[in-house]
Amino acid sequence: MALTSSMNWGINLLISLTFLTVTELIGLSWVCFIYTIMSLASLAFVIVFIPETKGCSLEQISMELAKQKYGKSPLCWGSQRREKLVPVELGKREKEQLY
Repeated sequence: MALTSSMNWGINLLISLTFLTVTELIGLSWVCFIYTIMSLASLAFVIVFIPETKGCSLEQISMELAKQKYGKSPLCWGSQRREKLVPVELGKREKEQLY
């Protein structure tokens, strides 16, 4: 959450500092077009790489993320399998279906 918040504040600062200068250089319509392209690219990233978590408990989300293999790819660098981070009790509780 801290990383996300920091990125949000940083990008907002960058846009605030450069908006008027860039608008004078290339025009308002091109600036809006560039922001539109950046928004569509971020939407595509979310659709492709962020898993759906609607209706899942935090324990289920943690288990699913721990099961995934993370490897280095040209698009993003991650770590290896994280099975050691998930306690054994969570796997047992998931099978019992507490809810």
